[in-house]
Amino acid sequence: MRVTDFFQFVFKTSLSKSQMSRDINTLRTDIKVLKDKLIPFNEDEMELLSLRQSFSSRKKGITKISKGVFDTIYFEHLLAYAIRTYSNGQKLILITTTSDEFIYFNKGNKTHVFVNNAEAGMLSPEGKLYDVRNKLLATIDGGDQRLSHPVWIKGKEVGYIANPRFNTKTMQRAFQFVQPMSKDERSIFLCLTLVNLVEEAQ
Repeated sequence: MRVTDFFQFVFKTSLSKSQMSRDINTLRTDIKVLKDKLIPFNEDEMELLSLRQSFSSRKKGITKISKGVFDTIYFEHLLAYAIRTYSNGQKLILITTTSDEFIYFNKGNKTHVFVNNAEAGMLSPEGKLYDVRNKLLATIDGGDQRLSHPVWIKGKEVGYIANPRFNTKTMQRAFQFVQPMSKDERSIFLCLTLVNLVEEAQ
């Protein structure tokens, strides 16, 4: 997956480089305590991710920030997130595991996706993830009315993510996999599904 430097993108947005950097660092600081409690994230733990949040909070006012932690089915903290909503409706979302950091910047009808400070692609409102060369990588059916959202990578169905809005079980698994994925495919799968999980849980 070809990537570009995160701050090359910043100059193309309505936010200045200094403001974007400051806001990201603020979110990192806000969830540092939560991140310190996470267990190591790996392929096995990924399969155990649940829809349960052991912690969530919202700060209203001029600066709207939401944050929280998702657990495994065994009540272990697996990923933390923070969301900043700007007055113009744009969103900055940071999702972190012990090993990787995903940043989503929603601008208009596009969401730019970054993994570990490198741009991984752009997510369209229709749930299509394109790389930096505008090549289609994957698709998710993210309709709010669905009980779960199927994901296709390079034309093949690889799995589902459950919709937290229809969660009726105490420890329902977040993911259901149809077939094995490579390391790159798992990364693409996470890029698509983690932001879906966090936003639908709000």
